[in-house]
Amino acid sequence: MQELEIQTAHSTSKILVGRDLLADTSRLVDQCTALSQPRSVISNTTVGPLYGQALAKELALDPCTEMPDGEEYKVWPQVEGLCTQWLEKGLHRSDSVLAIGGGVVTDTCGFAASVYMRGLRWIAAPTTLLAMVDASVGGKTGVNMTEGKNLLGTFWQPSLVVADINTLETLPERELRAGLAEVIKSAWIGDRDLLDLIDPSKPISDPLWEELVMRTIKVKARIVEEDEREAGLRKALNLGHTLGHALEAATGYKRFLHGEAVAWGIRAVAAIAADRGLLANPWRRQLDAAIDRLGPLPPVVGMDPERILHYLTKDKKSDHSGVAWVLPSDGGVVLDQRVSIEEIRDVLENLG
Repeated sequence: MQELEIQTAHSTSKILVGRDLLADTSRLVDQCTALSQPRSVISNTTVGPLYGQALAKELALDPCTEMPDGEEYKVWPQVEGLCTQWLEKGLHRSDSVLAIGGGVVTDTCGFAASVYMRGLRWIAAPTTLLAMVDASVGGKTGVNMTEGKNLLGTFWQPSLVVADINTLETLPERELRAGLAEVIKSAWIGDRDLLDLIDPSKPISDPLWEELVMRTIKVKARIVEEDEREAGLRKALNLGHTLGHALEAATGYKRFLHGEAVAWGIRAVAAIAADRGLLANPWRRQLDAAIDRLGPLPPVVGMDPERILHYLTKDKKSDHSGVAWVLPSDGGVVLDQRVSIEEIRDVLENLG
């Protein structure tokens, strides 16, 4: 097992990465002195039967609460439902809850925990690659609105993250490949050698996966410790996400997995950066080659550019000057870049 702590001005988050960790959750919680045993386990209808119900039983709790599975269910009514349930169970601010599942579960449960009685401690047990390397790390929580993705949210660190690599064995191959897009993003920002480890064909039993997860988390941890509330450096972690979120919203969260949309977003900003002279062709080819290794992505051909542009204007990173983009560069990324409508139209036309 590997261990890492993210220490910020507001909180400390302990992250554990290894194998066979879920069965040892109670002891791992006890080792966090400021954290009480969870009073409730939250999952979804896919992960609940696989891990959530057994974990709730192991912790001597009521059956695991199972949210519907899918990005379209990451909405306010789910938050209100969780808070109502915790109130009925008599949870207080000194208690904790545990979210086990992918990014939708951790985002929703973490957000509910952040607003319940102005703050409830929570534990994340990510079961997807994307949740392990991104969604459960760093304290960004939130839900979607009809107008766009993650428009309601808070910064609320999980007190403990238990990333059991073995859970990836039940992950569909498409989900695994999609999660690697977030690895590519972090690798480009802070650990380029990680790109050489990306091999979706490797079995989960391979030690590569544990190394890949922890090294990706370390990139994000360094950034979050310096800039927890995204005032500057943390914006780098939005690489590929501006267009990616618009693609997800424009298709009702049904065509693309999050990582697939981010992969298209990275391709798009690489093209824009190359046209601006920020990204030399050899570096662009390396970035494109890493995305190619993920396998085929759902197509963007035939999508309505105006619909995509509509959701871009609703991006939470926008201000009175427009949307602030992150563009890749030879040495990393360039922040707060303004991209014209013409550049966006051009890249959308050529993406397919």
